[in-house]
Amino acid sequence: MPAIICLLLALQWGGVTYPWSDGRIIALFVLSGVLIAGFIVVQFRSGDNATVPIRIIRNRSVWASGVFAFSMGASFFTFIYYVPLWFQAVQGVSAVESGIRNLPMVLSNVLGSILAGALVTTFGYYAPFMIACTVLLSIGAGLMTTWTPGIGAGAWIGYQIIVGMGPGFGFQQPLMAVQTVLPMSDVATGTALVVFLQSLGGALFLAVGQTVFTNRLAEELVAHLPGVNPSVILMSGATNLQHILDPTQLVVAIEAYNTALTTTFYVAVGMAIATLIGSATIEWKSVKGKNVEMAMA
Repeated sequence: MPAIICLLLALQWGGVTYPWSDGRIIALFVLSGVLIAGFIVVQFRSGDNATVPIRIIRNRSVWASGVFAFSMGASFFTFIYYVPLWFQAVQGVSAVESGIRNLPMVLSNVLGSILAGALVTTFGYYAPFMIACTVLLSIGAGLMTTWTPGIGAGAWIGYQIIVGMGPGFGFQQPLMAVQTVLPMSDVATGTALVVFLQSLGGALFLAVGQTVFTNRLAEELVAHLPGVNPSVILMSGATNLQHILDPTQLVVAIEAYNTALTTTFYVAVGMAIATLIGSATIEWKSVKGKNVEMAMA
């Protein structure tokens, strides 16, 4: 846990609160690396008494599920956080309205999860739905990077449905995989590991996304609004732009926000593609005859 905290602080502060070359940022990265390395050494030396026994991690389906869950969480949670911000900053709607406009992603995610659960129960195989998640999430994420201030409702609704449906197909599958391949005595550890990695992916890449977004927005504002202090706009929040800028400046600021946010979406695209490592290497095993519990991670 201390290693994760150090890493999150370094990613959160780097390039925003302090420059990347600042001693505090470097120290946090170094400390995080040392603590992670120490944890790994302890796990190897502890054998079966380790927090996460190495025999579990070496299982092909377990590490594939972990990579898949980490990458999917990193990609999907980035969209869950930044899409409402895009609606507020670029389209100028309220926080409530942005939440309503985000419903296509959320509802398609729920629908995808229900469909995947029913189909896996019927046919017995979870691997195809992990592959479907990779395909849909990667395509949807790529389409999201094309958003512009003038995009039509049909496009932003449709793209969100694709992005939401992919993880809907994929959320349950890593948990089902580890429950299928591990002996009952190791199932609790395996499922906890997958859930942790999914949450870790989301937390880490929200911090990465925040750094990318803030730095790119500052660059765009400096380049196109030289008379305006970027810090003032950053501190004012997305919903207050019209109150601090004149109409001409507002148009430029909206374009800057759009560029910064779609650049952040590229981070999610990369992690969506990274889910292929897990979905392509997972073992194809049937859950039929297994005591498998399906639950959202």
